[in-house]
Amino acid sequence: MFNQQETIVRIRTAEHRDIAVLAELMGELGYPTTEEQMATRFMNILKDSNYHTFVAVDGQEIVGMIGCFRGLSYEKDEPYLRIIALVVKSFRRKNGVGATLVNHVQEWAYQHDIKKIAVNTGNRRVESHEFYKKMGFEGTGTGYYKSLL
Repeated sequence: MFNQQETIVRIRTAEHRDIAVLAELMGELGYPTTEEQMATRFMNILKDSNYHTFVAVDGQEIVGMIGCFRGLSYEKDEPYLRIIALVVKSFRRKNGVGATLVNHVQEWAYQHDIKKIAVNTGNRRVESHEFYKKMGFEGTGTGYYKSLL
């Protein structure tokens, strides 16, 4: 059962006019981002047809976003979709917005003959781990990253 605050949100493709809110959402995700930085990132993302960004809108307000990347596998003859970023405004969490965004991406993947969705989430994001498990994702590995700075 969802929280009483739950309302039906609509999902649409992110647009240039959303840059300020996308920057704000990146900050809520833990990555402080200026509008200028987000504008540059978003313009680069738009140039690559494998990236897709969707926003959840309640009335006229964007309350969440999901960004994903369509990739190809070395180990299988099929594409996959990787969720790169998923964030819901803090005051709207735990009432179905994140699930609606993930469900939208799953439907989009299905329509594009993609049968696997992957996501990485940091060890510190325990609530995210539980969310993805509830959404039917399985923890199948450990990720490692190395910064080349």
